[in-house]
Amino acid sequence: MNSRKNGKPEVSQELVEAAQFLQLLEVILEGETDGSQKRRKLVQYCEGRGIEESRMWTEAAVYKLYGFAGEPSHDPERYVGFFDHSRQKLRTRIVELIGKLPKETLPDFTALLDFRRQFLQRIEYVSDLLVYFFLEREKGLWRESQDTRVYTTFLDHKLFREFNVINEIVAGGDGLEQLHTRYRDWLLDQALDEEAPV
Repeated sequence: MNSRKNGKPEVSQELVEAAQFLQLLEVILEGETDGSQKRRKLVQYCEGRGIEESRMWTEAAVYKLYGFAGEPSHDPERYVGFFDHSRQKLRTRIVELIGKLPKETLPDFTALLDFRRQFLQRIEYVSDLLVYFFLEREKGLWRESQDTRVYTTFLDHKLFREFNVINEIVAGGDGLEQLHTRYRDWLLDQALDEEAPV
């Protein structure tokens, strides 16, 4: 009898969360509000549950494809990356090794971390551009073309350019501080060029 009592609030909470989830998807896909308000609601939902925003893009697409017949997936296993286990072990080792660094290497280490942060943000931005490009091009009532090479070509061009810039900086023979500084300067130029007029 106790297990029944204990199970009821859990089920009720799950139903409330599922209803909130479906409500959010309806607002995003069919709501009258503008894009910034929709995104604000989406970000609030994600922050409150520790979910990546891009994960919710997938959920919105699945919901649009299947409607109410599709069940919202809150299964964490669905979103486990290929390298999550190895990454956790690697990051544990990184934390252990930071304490063993000699003080003389700390400026190089922080420059490496700054470069890493900028590079990851840039790759995520390029990925978002790819998603935006797809959505902007395919938003009509019918599909423009079954040929998706335009998207893979776009990604190839962007990544080639990215790695070519890094290669040029590295070929200059400069250290980590220069890699960070020159890459940051290049990123600022890209931001000024406004790659994607949204």
